[in-house]
Amino acid sequence: MHDQRVNTEEAAVLLPPDAGGGERRPRREFFGALFLLALAAAFVVQALGMPFKDTSWEWYTAPNIFPLCMALGLGLCAVFVALRALLEWRARAASLPPLHLAASARAWGMPRFLGGACLIGVLVFLLGKIDFYVLAPGAVLVFGLLFRSDPWPKAARSAAVAAIFIVVFLFAISTVFGIVFP
Repeated sequence: MHDQRVNTEEAAVLLPPDAGGGERRPRREFFGALFLLALAAAFVVQALGMPFKDTSWEWYTAPNIFPLCMALGLGLCAVFVALRALLEWRARAASLPPLHLAASARAWGMPRFLGGACLIGVLVFLLGKIDFYVLAPGAVLVFGLLFRSDPWPKAARSAAVAAIFIVVFLFAISTVFGIVFP
């Protein structure tokens, strides 16, 4: 028989709340889609900044084809979600509760999201200044501990195992394929 007692380790999970049991929230979807559309536009600009043709490749083997296609796909999906959410928002405007941005952002986990975004900025800044074999596992440890869903000891053990795996994996890739990391 299945035991339905709540495990204390499982109760410590800190994830963004769901959409309320399957109910879509059109304003949240709309603003999220706008964010993804801006992200896709930034990726498209970066991908188009790379040359499509060089002496070492043809246009169909250019290294920017994959990120360009992914960015365009993300952008098209974001436009679809934004339009759907905007239509639903307009149709249900009277029945939607008032918009409380600060409280909603806090409930969603915006401080953790902004902290993660700042850490990614710091990692990008440190790339090339610190040995990659130190920076990569350090990043895994920091993210694993800051954004943990388990108690500290279990999260530290998981992050340490992941960091060791990253170092071994990077060394193996570097040795087997001769790839030089920054």
